[in-house]
Amino acid sequence: MASEERPIVDIVDTAPEPTHVTVGMSTDAGASMPPSKPTRADATVRNLAIALGILVIPLVAIVALFQPKESDAPAVDPARVYDTARAEKAFRVREPQGVADWRPTTAVYNPAAGGRFTIRVSYSIPDDGYLQLVQSNAAADSLITSIIDRGAPVGVEQIEGESWTRYTAREGKENAFVLIEPDVTVVVVGDASVDTARTMIKSLQ
Repeated sequence: MASEERPIVDIVDTAPEPTHVTVGMSTDAGASMPPSKPTRADATVRNLAIALGILVIPLVAIVALFQPKESDAPAVDPARVYDTARAEKAFRVREPQGVADWRPTTAVYNPAAGGRFTIRVSYSIPDDGYLQLVQSNAAADSLITSIIDRGAPVGVEQIEGESWTRYTAREGKENAFVLIEPDVTVVVVGDASVDTARTMIKSLQ
């Protein structure tokens, strides 16, 4: 019976080859061999790693230090947005007054079909985060949901004779106050304190 052909495979010898980097290996004469010295390549790799570490650590610190924040945003002039909204004569357009140290950082006018429009103006408050003032004659329910992210109402507060509903907004990280009137919905939302949000509402003219 003919012998069955077997595939040729690589065979790895299980007996390890003797290494020449051995500390204190004895010779026949009883002498001890010193450990091998690091090669120039080893020294180059080590020096390169040290140099990279010296460069990377300060770079990471600088990037973290200069990461842009809301308070670092350049100031804008929201006058054009407020004036454009007032020209529509669709509702009473409100604007904060008497808060000169609050810096407007964004101002956006968003027109929609059927005479609907929304204005959004964000303010950076010194040492207290930011607040955004939203005014719109769009459908109140969809507007509130898009801003508050399905937050639950906390309660109703009477501020300057008006009923504002307070919410926890944007996964509980922000507060929001909402005023719903027949022709407009007004929202004050942001990560500033609740007292600062009340101050904005009281300043609206």
